[in-house]
Amino acid sequence: MKMKRSSEFVMLLIALCASSCAICSSSLAFSYTLNIFGNANMDDAINESDIAYLEDVMAGRSPATELSDANLDGIVDGKDIEQVERLIDETGEQLTLKAYTIYEELMNITIPMPVESIAVLNLACAESVRGINAQDMVVGVGSSLVEGSNRDFFPEMIDLPTVGKWSEPDIEAIISLNPDVVIADLRTPDPEKLEDKLEGTGITVVRMGFTYPDYSSSEIMALGYILDRKDDARELNSFAGKYSDLIEERVSSIAESERPRVYPIYYTSADLWKTGSNGSIVDMLCGLAGGENIAHDLTGGTGGMYPTVDPEWVVGENPQIIFTWSSPGGYSLANDTAMRELWTKIVQAPELSRVDAAKDERVHLMTTEITSRPRWFVGLSYLAKWFYPEKFLDLDPEAIHKEYLERFQGLEYQGIFVYP
Repeated sequence: MKMKRSSEFVMLLIALCASSCAICSSSLAFSYTLNIFGNANMDDAINESDIAYLEDVMAGRSPATELSDANLDGIVDGKDIEQVERLIDETGEQLTLKAYTIYEELMNITIPMPVESIAVLNLACAESVRGINAQDMVVGVGSSLVEGSNRDFFPEMIDLPTVGKWSEPDIEAIISLNPDVVIADLRTPDPEKLEDKLEGTGITVVRMGFTYPDYSSSEIMALGYILDRKDDARELNSFAGKYSDLIEERVSSIAESERPRVYPIYYTSADLWKTGSNGSIVDMLCGLAGGENIAHDLTGGTGGMYPTVDPEWVVGENPQIIFTWSSPGGYSLANDTAMRELWTKIVQAPELSRVDAAKDERVHLMTTEITSRPRWFVGLSYLAKWFYPEKFLDLDPEAIHKEYLERFQGLEYQGIFVYP
C-alpha cells in the first residue's frame, strides 16, 4: 500500500481562447505543451530529448524553460535530470503539473505517484478516463453517470459506489472509498464543497475539462501521465488530431470575407436567443470550422460568454447558417422526433423569417455529447461539413464518431446526435 501525501487542489483553466472567431486556434493535436515539470523542451512528451535539453541548459547552450526545473528546487542541475529519468521509467514518487486556475493565475500541483485508484465526478472526465483505457482504476463515480440514459453510455460503471452529485459531492462517501485522486469539473463544485473538505485526507483533487479544443489534448496527455496510460492518451490525441488538423489545414486559407456568418444557439426550452461568444466552446468550434460567429464580440450570461440577444439584432446580422450545440438527442435516443420538432421551430420562427439561414434552411442541430465533451472534434467535423460541403466531401463525421465510440469507448454506435 503506498503512502499518501496531503490533499492538493488543481483547477485547469481552459478558457484561454484566441482573439478571433475566424481563427480561434491555430494549432491542435500535435502542437500542445505537456505542462508537467521535467518537460524541459516544452513539447508534448517527457523523454530522452528532455535530458539532452537539460544538459544543454547546464552547459549554457540553451535557455532554461519554465518546465526545466523538474524538481522545483530553484536551479537546473543533475537532480533535474534524475527526476526526468524517474518520470521516463515511471519510478518517480511524484509528478508536478503547471496548472492554470480560476482563483489564481498560475499554480503548481504535486500528485503522489503511482496513482492506483480514482473517483470521477462528471461525465466528461469519466469519458476521458475510459478513452485512455483507465476505467479499471475507477472506484467511485458521480451520481449522474449512473442515472437515466447515462447508464447506457457507462454500463461498466453502474454498479460502482456513488459519491454524490458532480456539483454536490458526498465527502463522506469519497473518504470511505479512499481514492488516490478525485477528478472533477473545472468550475463546479466550489472548492469549499470539495477541496477544503478533503484537506488532510491524503486525497488529491484534480480538475480537468476535456472539452475546450485549445487545451483538451494537453489535458488528455497529462491524464495519461497521471494514470500511467501515456500510450493510450497519445493514441486518442492522434485520432482526434488527424481530423482537427485536416480541418484546420483546409479552412486556414479561406479569406474572412468568404467565411459564412453563423448564429450559434444555446438552446433552452424558453427561447432561441441565448448564444455563445468569445471564450465559449461553441465560439471556438465555430472559428475552427471556418465560420464567423456573429456573437463573438458580445458579453453576458455565465462567465460573460453566453449572452441573450434581441431577435431583431439577429435579423440585422442576417446569419447564413444557424446551429445549436445543445439540442435534445444523445446516445440513448432511438428517433429524431425531438430534434425534428426543434428544427421546425427554428426554421419557422416568425422572428427568423427574414434571415437567410432560415429561408435557405441552413439550420443544423447538435447535442452536447459531441460538442461539450471529449468528442468535440466530432462536432467540429460536422460544422466543417455544414459550413463547406464542397470542401469536405471526403469527411464523414458519423464514421469518425462511430470509430471513436467503438475504439476508445468500447461501445456500439447508436443514438441521434445531429439533425438533419
